[in-house]
Amino acid sequence: MVSMLFSNVIAVIVIFPFIVSVCLQFFYRRFGHTPTVRKIADLTTPFLFLSVYLIAYTIFGDGVGFTIVILALSIIIMYAIFERRRVKEFQVIRLIRKVWRLYFILLIPAYLILMMTGLVLKIIEYVT
Repeated sequence: MVSMLFSNVIAVIVIFPFIVSVCLQFFYRRFGHTPTVRKIADLTTPFLFLSVYLIAYTIFGDGVGFTIVILALSIIIMYAIFERRRVKEFQVIRLIRKVWRLYFILLIPAYLILMMTGLVLKIIEYVT
Protein backbone atom coordinates (compact mmCIF):
# COMPACT_ATOMS: atom_id res chain seq x y z
CA MET A 1 0.00 0.00 0.00
CA VAL A 2 2.73 2.46 0.97
CA SER A 3 4.93 1.55 -2.00
CA MET A 4 2.00 1.98 -4.37
CA LEU A 5 1.22 5.39 -2.89
CA PHE A 6 4.89 6.37 -3.11
CA SER A 7 5.14 5.28 -6.75
CA ASN A 8 1.96 7.18 -7.63
CA VAL A 9 3.27 10.35 -5.99
CA ILE A 10 6.57 10.02 -7.86
CA ALA A 11 4.69 9.44 -11.13
CA VAL A 12 2.59 12.57 -10.65
CA ILE A 13 5.68 14.63 -9.83
CA VAL A 14 7.50 13.33 -12.89
CA ILE A 15 4.60 13.89 -15.26
CA PHE A 16 3.63 17.27 -13.80
CA PRO A 17 6.91 18.91 -12.68
CA PHE A 18 5.25 22.22 -11.89
CA ILE A 19 3.69 20.61 -8.84
CA VAL A 20 7.23 20.64 -7.46
CA SER A 21 7.39 24.39 -8.07
CA VAL A 22 4.13 25.00 -6.25
CA CYS A 23 5.16 22.78 -3.33
CA LEU A 24 8.55 24.47 -3.05
CA GLN A 25 6.95 27.89 -3.03
CA PHE A 26 4.51 26.74 -0.34
CA PHE A 27 7.28 25.30 1.85
CA TYR A 28 9.48 28.36 1.48
CA ARG A 29 6.65 30.64 2.55
CA ARG A 30 5.61 28.27 5.32
CA PHE A 31 9.04 28.45 6.93
CA GLY A 32 9.36 32.22 6.60
CA HIS A 33 11.62 32.45 3.57
CA THR A 34 10.69 34.40 0.49
CA PRO A 35 11.27 32.11 -2.46
CA THR A 36 12.98 33.45 -5.52
CA VAL A 37 11.96 32.42 -8.99
CA ARG A 38 15.57 31.51 -9.73
CA LYS A 39 15.85 29.10 -6.83
CA ILE A 40 12.53 27.43 -7.61
CA ALA A 41 13.47 27.18 -11.30
CA ASP A 42 16.83 25.65 -10.37
CA LEU A 43 15.14 23.00 -8.24
CA THR A 44 12.43 22.26 -10.83
CA THR A 45 14.79 21.78 -13.80
CA PRO A 46 15.76 18.13 -13.02
CA PHE A 47 12.08 17.21 -12.88
CA LEU A 48 11.54 18.95 -16.22
CA PHE A 49 14.43 16.98 -17.75
CA LEU A 50 12.95 13.75 -16.46
CA SER A 51 9.41 14.53 -17.57
CA VAL A 52 10.51 15.67 -21.04
CA TYR A 53 12.52 12.46 -21.39
CA LEU A 54 9.63 10.23 -20.29
CA ILE A 55 7.05 11.96 -22.46
CA ALA A 56 9.37 11.93 -25.50
CA TYR A 57 10.18 8.26 -24.84
CA THR A 58 6.47 7.48 -24.72
CA ILE A 59 5.85 9.27 -28.02
CA PHE A 60 8.98 8.43 -30.03
CA GLY A 61 10.42 5.31 -28.39
CA ASP A 62 14.08 4.38 -27.96
CA GLY A 63 16.94 6.77 -28.66
CA VAL A 64 15.30 9.83 -27.15
CA GLY A 65 17.54 9.93 -24.09
CA PHE A 66 20.65 10.00 -26.25
CA THR A 67 19.21 12.87 -28.29
CA ILE A 68 18.34 14.88 -25.18
CA VAL A 69 21.83 14.39 -23.74
CA ILE A 70 23.48 15.40 -27.02
CA LEU A 71 21.30 18.53 -27.23
CA ALA A 72 22.06 19.47 -23.61
CA LEU A 73 25.80 19.02 -24.14
CA SER A 74 25.69 20.97 -27.42
CA ILE A 75 23.92 23.85 -25.68
CA ILE A 76 26.47 24.02 -22.88
CA ILE A 77 29.40 23.84 -25.32
CA MET A 78 27.99 26.59 -27.55
CA TYR A 79 27.17 28.76 -24.55
CA ALA A 80 30.68 28.22 -23.14
CA ILE A 81 32.25 29.30 -26.44
CA PHE A 82 29.99 32.36 -26.59
CA GLU A 83 30.67 33.24 -22.94
CA ARG A 84 34.43 32.79 -23.36
CA ARG A 85 34.51 35.24 -26.26
CA ARG A 86 32.28 37.75 -24.50
CA VAL A 87 33.78 37.81 -21.00
CA LYS A 88 37.45 38.02 -20.07
CA GLU A 89 36.95 36.42 -16.64
CA PHE A 90 35.52 33.01 -17.51
CA GLN A 91 33.87 31.46 -14.45
CA VAL A 92 32.64 27.89 -14.78
CA ILE A 93 30.14 28.09 -11.90
CA ARG A 94 28.44 31.15 -13.40
CA LEU A 95 28.36 29.40 -16.78
CA ILE A 96 26.73 26.30 -15.31
CA ARG A 97 24.19 28.41 -13.43
CA LYS A 98 23.27 30.36 -16.59
CA VAL A 99 23.00 27.22 -18.70
CA TRP A 100 20.92 25.49 -16.02
CA ARG A 101 18.44 28.37 -16.14
CA LEU A 102 18.53 28.33 -19.94
CA TYR A 103 17.62 24.64 -19.78
CA PHE A 104 14.64 25.57 -17.61
CA ILE A 105 13.49 28.15 -20.17
CA LEU A 106 13.94 25.70 -23.06
CA LEU A 107 12.39 22.72 -21.31
CA ILE A 108 9.10 24.48 -20.51
CA PRO A 109 8.04 24.84 -24.18
CA ALA A 110 9.43 21.38 -24.95
CA TYR A 111 7.33 19.94 -22.13
CA LEU A 112 4.19 21.74 -23.29
CA ILE A 113 4.69 20.79 -26.95
CA LEU A 114 5.35 17.15 -26.09
CA MET A 115 2.31 17.00 -23.80
CA MET A 116 0.08 18.45 -26.51
CA THR A 117 1.58 16.14 -29.15
CA GLY A 118 1.06 13.09 -26.95
CA LEU A 119 -2.48 14.15 -26.16
CA VAL A 120 -3.34 14.67 -29.83
CA LEU A 121 -1.76 11.36 -30.83
CA LYS A 122 -3.70 9.49 -28.13
CA ILE A 123 -6.95 11.15 -29.20
CA ILE A 124 -6.28 10.21 -32.83
CA GLU A 125 -5.42 6.66 -31.76
CA TYR A 126 -8.62 6.43 -29.73
CA VAL A 127 -10.83 7.80 -32.52
CA THR A 128 -9.44 5.55 -35.26
